[in-house]
Amino acid sequence: MTLSLFLHVLFTLSLLILTYYFLVLAVYAYIQFRSLLRLNRRMRVVRAGVRLDEESLTPVSVLVPAFNEGATILASITSLLEQEYPCLEVIVINDGSHDDTLQQLQTSYDLIPMELPPLTPLPCQSLQGAYRGRTETRLVVLDKLNGGKADALNAGLNAAHHPLVCCVDADSLLEPDAIRQMACLFSRRENTIAVGGMVRPMNGCTVRAGQVSGIQLPRTPLELVQVVEYLRAFLTSRFGWESMNSLLIVSGAFGMFDRAAVLEVGGYAPTIGEDAELTLRLNHHMLDTGRPYTIAMALDAVCWTQVPQDLRGLRTQRIRWQKGLADALWKHRSLLLNPRYGRVGMLALPFFWFSELLRPVIELLGYVLLLLAFILDVAAPQALVLFAMAYLHGVLQSVLAVTAEDRTTRLYPDGKSLQRLLLVCFVEPLVYRPLTVWWRCRALLTLWQKPTWGTIHRTEF
Repeated sequence: MTLSLFLHVLFTLSLLILTYYFLVLAVYAYIQFRSLLRLNRRMRVVRAGVRLDEESLTPVSVLVPAFNEGATILASITSLLEQEYPCLEVIVINDGSHDDTLQQLQTSYDLIPMELPPLTPLPCQSLQGAYRGRTETRLVVLDKLNGGKADALNAGLNAAHHPLVCCVDADSLLEPDAIRQMACLFSRRENTIAVGGMVRPMNGCTVRAGQVSGIQLPRTPLELVQVVEYLRAFLTSRFGWESMNSLLIVSGAFGMFDRAAVLEVGGYAPTIGEDAELTLRLNHHMLDTGRPYTIAMALDAVCWTQVPQDLRGLRTQRIRWQKGLADALWKHRSLLLNPRYGRVGMLALPFFWFSELLRPVIELLGYVLLLLAFILDVAAPQALVLFAMAYLHGVLQSVLAVTAEDRTTRLYPDGKSLQRLLLVCFVEPLVYRPLTVWWRCRALLTLWQKPTWGTIHRTEF
């Protein structure tokens, strides 16, 4: 290849990537505008403080899959049993843990054996035992062979007695009214089949007796930047898709579902992206059958979770997320650009394919082109514009998310916290984002390998 041809290719690729960034920024701006409008309307309802009568609330079964969660399981269960909800059962599924998860539950709740629940209608690994708390009868513990998170959730769905099921990670803590706020949306909105909660990093917060008693930002930069990430994902993205009834992901850390609808589509699939795959399958099924449905977000239902504290754990998590997203999108590729599926097929799915799934590849290519442009001292203006667009893309999303948090939920009300979060918005695209881009590209390059869940170090709350 001659130098002139190489420079022509370099210039053309730069223009294509610039066009991509313009389009993505335009769609993001539209989605974020709709999110902010939705947030403002939702906050007026939240601040009105209207509460439904207890008779109007549907009973809920909370499913807690647990694999080697001895460090956090007791605090998590305490958080669930202290929920302000009239009719609740908590089902912990011990998925073949190698640590003392089951022993801690037996000691703390004086578990007594009970009849094994059925292994139908959803297939799952065999149960080794089933127990109920002697004094806390709302607690059920299933002990089963290891089968993965999706398998554990299916076992919990088989055992659940109530019409609504809420799936919560065993390293998470809920605000006392979180279950109630999610269940209210099922009562207020006809045809609701799923509701996602707000997931926030608890790193840096003070925890006492299973509750977050003091809300503070984490101290380390790695944990702090993840606070901004979570705000960006939940406040300025998902509410926009909800407004178009095109929400494609209900977080596996905290989500509530109509049990009948989940059973109808076959429960959780054995994949590491089980939350995205189930939400996509619910959308797919309801659109195929032509039935009206709603998948919503509950602004005031807050779940606190531990985020990775080191680069190794973060890398494991991001590779898993990217592979899970790729698997879910590929399984439901028949929806992509199919007019039959309305906004889900024509807007939401193309966005997830070309912005969420493939964006790391395009960003990495942009970094390479930028480096080549400066090394060869060619196309400097185009390279600078490309860098500016990539930087603006990241900063705009983050600043809007932090601003939205300050105007709505205000979990970090002091001015110093707001300043720290805004500073992160401007630093993140320069340091943190290239790391996640590389990890996500590695995930795509190893899709042919059998996916694994990986391990992330957890600490006591």
